[in-house]
Amino acid sequence: MRKYIFILSAFILVCMISGCNATSSSSQEKMQVIEADIILSDAVSLNQECIFKVHVTQGSSNVDDAQDVQFEIWNATTQDSEMLQADFTGNGIYTVSKQFSKDGIYYVQTHVNARGLHVMPKKQLIVGEVSEEEINALREEPVKKSNHQGHHH
Repeated sequence: MRKYIFILSAFILVCMISGCNATSSSSQEKMQVIEADIILSDAVSLNQECIFKVHVTQGSSNVDDAQDVQFEIWNATTQDSEMLQADFTGNGIYTVSKQFSKDGIYYVQTHVNARGLHVMPKKQLIVGEVSEEEINALREEPVKKSNHQGHHH
């Protein structure tokens, strides 16, 4: 009888240990940061549709279940920004399309909420014709706008 109790106790102990290991590996997945890589066209022309993409990953896996992905776009010389809701297209890719009616230097920032995390990467984009003076002015004095800083909310 003692032999059966010992075997049963050992079996229960092994099950409990393997259960703890499964939980900790699942916790590690949840602790990995969310990465959002903005993909922009090299050349953006006026009055033509431009597709903006963001590839969202966690570790080596695509994030196909983000709760909210938006693109915020603004001209470097103005305070006004436009928020566009992204559509999921597959393999961790979320997209929006936009047409620009004014030449200039723009900022594109994504707001990604996924798996309890929030990331806000930002990239610069040149639309149409931009003078060297405009580019140099931005290099000398970066835009400082409280509503466009890369803070996590």
